[in-house]
Amino acid sequence: MDKYTIEAFKPEHANYILSYGEVENFKIDYKTEHLITQDAWTGFYLGKPIVCGGIHPLWEVGLVAEVWIIMQRGQNKHKFFMLKNIKKYLEEVIKIKKYKRIQASIRADFKEGVRFAKWFGMESEGLMKQYGPDGKDYIRLARIE
Repeated sequence: MDKYTIEAFKPEHANYILSYGEVENFKIDYKTEHLITQDAWTGFYLGKPIVCGGIHPLWEVGLVAEVWIIMQRGQNKHKFFMLKNIKKYLEEVIKIKKYKRIQASIRADFKEGVRFAKWFGMESEGLMKQYGPDGKDYIRLARIE
């Protein structure tokens, strides 16, 4: 068995990651079944989910897409696997689907997530106060192709 594998996303993957305390009331605030899209996947380490993410169009025209990623905190030893594969996957989907704008909403206190979005070429468009279901501030980041 490979240490690292990637599979199609299932809500229980996100539930597993979130159950480690990443989000205080994830069962109430985050309906992970809403994350199912054609372009969503999960990265595993030794059979356990450590990261999941996806990208989905916002409009029927399909030029704008929202990116979401859920990572288990404290997994820095897996950082290369996560970052390399997330970026590769997202770049492939963006190219195939010809998205012109890719955006994400990231909790303002999730520094690793903001740093990844910027490494991915996104720029901050501003702070969204009390935006999330948890009442926390989020940052809107976007990349224009």
